[in-house]
Amino acid sequence: MLGKAPQDLAQTYSELQNRLTLYRPDGLAPELLAVSKGHPASRIRELFHLGQKRFGENYVQELLSKAEELADLSIEWVFIGHLQSNKIRKLLDVCTAIQTLAQWSHAEQIARVIDQRGHAPFEVYLEVKVDVGDTKSGLAWGDVLPMSQRIQKELPQLRLRGLMAIPPSIYQDETFTEVPPLYRDLRDLASQVGDGLLSLGMSGDLRLALAAGSDQVRIGQALMGPRASRHE
Repeated sequence: MLGKAPQDLAQTYSELQNRLTLYRPDGLAPELLAVSKGHPASRIRELFHLGQKRFGENYVQELLSKAEELADLSIEWVFIGHLQSNKIRKLLDVCTAIQTLAQWSHAEQIARVIDQRGHAPFEVYLEVKVDVGDTKSGLAWGDVLPMSQRIQKELPQLRLRGLMAIPPSIYQDETFTEVPPLYRDLRDLASQVGDGLLSLGMSGDLRLALAAGSDQVRIGQALMGPRASRHE
């Protein structure tokens, strides 16, 4: 059975909220971004009515489809997938934030669209490439601060919230008893980017990320169950 029954979803959501404050050293609750890729709109609707407002999606077409189907809800959609120039305008139609900004040309493109529409500054995070051997997108560590400084100086249409990172899969809660140096380094780097927020931590490394001081965690399967499909 894919996903969770409504009563199970409510219980899981409540338990997860409790864990979020338990793992943070300061006892403050970080923001929960529910990763809903591969899950039907009906599941998102159930979770929204439990109190979850922000949902992260990886694939543009899937996000657009769900946003249309759930247009009656005041959902805040956050894009956490690979950013492409030809999809940016469509994303800005429905998203409240993009967490995977890693190219200056994309930053300029977002700023131009926001200017044309006369909207308030649009929230972005810089994505840093944690593993240099990884094929995923992201800024090199040495490029993060120059990009951050340039955005804040030249693009007032953007509100730079902080840093987003996806560590290699070896970083799991059951593997490490102490916070790894990588996570502490990410925390330190994020504090120098925009508003200083860190989006770090998924289902497998939730404890490590929160112990390091992550401000937002992106939780999918541990909250919503196994993914049912991929639409793009």
